[in-house]
Amino acid sequence: MQTKSRTVLFALTPLAFCLLQAGSAHGQTIPGLNTTVPGGVGLPQQINGGDTQGGGLLAPLAGASAPTVPRGNFVQPTLGMSVVQTSNAYFGTATPAKSDTIISVTPGIAFQTEGPDLRTYGNFALNGQYYARGSYSNTVLPSGVLGLSARLVDQWLYFDAGITSQQNALLTIPTQSTGTATYTTTQYRVSPYIDHRFNDDLRLRARSDNIWTRISGNQTGQALSNGRYGLQSVQLDRRPTPLGWGLDARQEETVYTTNGALTVRDEIVRARGLYAFTPHVEAGLIGGYEHYSTSYASLGHSIYGVQANWRPNVFTRLDGVVERRFFGTGWNINASQQIQRLSLRMNWNRGPSTFLAGLQTIPSGVSLSTLLDGMLASQYPDPTARARAVQNLLAVTGLPSTLPNAINYYTQSATLQDTFTATAVLLAERNSYSASLFHTKTQDLVLPGSPPLNNLLIASANYVQNGIGLSYGRRLSPVMSLNVGVLRALSTGFGLNQGVSTRQTSFIVQINRRLSPQTILVLGARRQLLDTANTGILNANESAIYAGLTHQF
Repeated sequence: MQTKSRTVLFALTPLAFCLLQAGSAHGQTIPGLNTTVPGGVGLPQQINGGDTQGGGLLAPLAGASAPTVPRGNFVQPTLGMSVVQTSNAYFGTATPAKSDTIISVTPGIAFQTEGPDLRTYGNFALNGQYYARGSYSNTVLPSGVLGLSARLVDQWLYFDAGITSQQNALLTIPTQSTGTATYTTTQYRVSPYIDHRFNDDLRLRARSDNIWTRISGNQTGQALSNGRYGLQSVQLDRRPTPLGWGLDARQEETVYTTNGALTVRDEIVRARGLYAFTPHVEAGLIGGYEHYSTSYASLGHSIYGVQANWRPNVFTRLDGVVERRFFGTGWNINASQQIQRLSLRMNWNRGPSTFLAGLQTIPSGVSLSTLLDGMLASQYPDPTARARAVQNLLAVTGLPSTLPNAINYYTQSATLQDTFTATAVLLAERNSYSASLFHTKTQDLVLPGSPPLNNLLIASANYVQNGIGLSYGRRLSPVMSLNVGVLRALSTGFGLNQGVSTRQTSFIVQINRRLSPQTILVLGARRQLLDTANTGILNANESAIYAGLTHQF
């Protein structure tokens, strides 16, 4: 018997696999351990220059570029194999429970080549899945990334491009009542940009991100749309010494090219004045104008607000922007504290969004590798050595490479999102702890003069997600570790989705055993509990045991 709904995840640890399925998610594969390049060398995003979306300028402009990526040429084949015995292959769907054995084989390859002005990189795999009792059709699912980063004119012009293909463990919005949804998104990205420092205090950045998304292998039962996402931005900043200023303009555009061809565009110009009260504290005022439009209506509105940055030392920072915009008050507040064994991070954001814009951060989750990288920065100043230390630490502790976050629900419309995420990681001599707390409220963003939502043939996106994920790892020996994880997630509809809710609890126990420097064995068990008020989705439980092996050649 077949259903229209299933979840397939590629190359996550089993714990991350469970944690990513907040809401009514299910799935039965155990992929390998980590998708990072062998030795912990992360795939680069760019050769030089920096991040266009900058905030304050407390640090000298000469040090404001993106972190240096590890260098070197390599080719690294990998092979992952796993077996899962599950009591309910149809967990989270409208189909009665059925046990099955799922066998997965995942060959992959990672590479990087680097010259003085050009870097190419890739990390690609095929995940072949066999269902012994035929709960689903046997499949071979591609997943990976290919890209290049080039310096065209030194200290001026740069170029990024890439292709990303992935199976998305995402949910449709609650009222569509299709349970979990799996489909493949292939994204093609072209990003020329300028990054030039006129001197230590004055910096110019301009970037054009253009991303085309194609959806295939759609198992959701819904008419998902291809689309195009673009972000064009120009920013000129003068570091406060003590008085500074900034000018920026940006246009963000989402175009759904099928099923209604909806267009959402946000155009903003801003001017900022900053004053450095001390070497560690700066604050200022923001003024500007915004024009927001969809295919049906548009709205112009002035922008005014405040900005503040506090960085008492290299391990602590607090950055915040609060503005009055067309939808009301919006903000973006970030805080972090990193010391040798403890990392704390918080982000709170409120602003307009679209599904294609949010897709740029998929898979949903907080990178534990990034948190550990910050914790080890003083101990390992060399980025290559630090990256290897991070991956070794993940292998020894058994902690997941990704902490849970809210699910990016599919909706072909504009939304207003209020998102809060807090994470904590604590490392002891033999024990390690991680926690992730998240809250997201998403609501329909329909401008005055637009037709009612139900006349647009677009389902409502009104829902609230709350969740917490906890993980404990213990080093049993130099080559073996134990990991225990739990996730509690609740999705609740409001407004047009009133009465729709999904509550999921997941438990996992896992042992990692390093058989050789290149080979890791994983043994584990999980239990998932689902309670939902969604029509057509069964309240169900699932138990599974699994074993997996990953080898780097």
